[in-house]
Amino acid sequence: MELFAPLREHATDPAVKRIENVLTLLVSADTLAREQREQKKLLEQSGAAVQRSKSFRESLLASARTWELLNAALLRYPRLPLAQGRFGRFEIIERPVTSSSGHWAPWERWAVGTLLNLAKKPGGLSRLRRCSECQQWFYAIRGHQQFCGESCRRRRTAQDPVFKEKRATYMRETYRAKIEPEKEERSKRQAARVLSEKSKKGGK
Repeated sequence: MELFAPLREHATDPAVKRIENVLTLLVSADTLAREQREQKKLLEQSGAAVQRSKSFRESLLASARTWELLNAALLRYPRLPLAQGRFGRFEIIERPVTSSSGHWAPWERWAVGTLLNLAKKPGGLSRLRRCSECQQWFYAIRGHQQFCGESCRRRRTAQDPVFKEKRATYMRETYRAKIEPEKEERSKRQAARVLSEKSKKGGK
């Protein structure tokens, strides 16, 4: 996804940092909203009063703070209506306008528009995630995906204590299965040489 390359390669550029802030806030707001829907459903099923749930109220406050920060970040991007026509079609679209200038200005305008369009679609933001290993943003192809790539998944797996123990056990067993027979064979050959030398000496 074109959105993520600048976030990885030019993370310190002001325009890129602004987009990462908008992305982070959008994903946080979307995640909070989904969690609230699930929590509300569970509370209602159990017969508990939603309004009395402390965790639910805290989640609503977190949403309010997130939206406040998001709206403040989006003040930079006023949206103007734009008439656009094609053959047999006429529509009014929203055009993001930014006050930024320089090399990243076109990308910043495009990135904000892309993120806001994703936010309008149900579940549109749910697959934009930070890698559990390197913390870089990526688009999750699978719903349960936690890592941006195979290398990060392997690094995380290698740090797992259970995996380390399994690896150590495997290496020990492999060592025994391969090295021990070789050592035994070397010992037999050495013993055979010693006996051969003794028999030669005895024959003289």
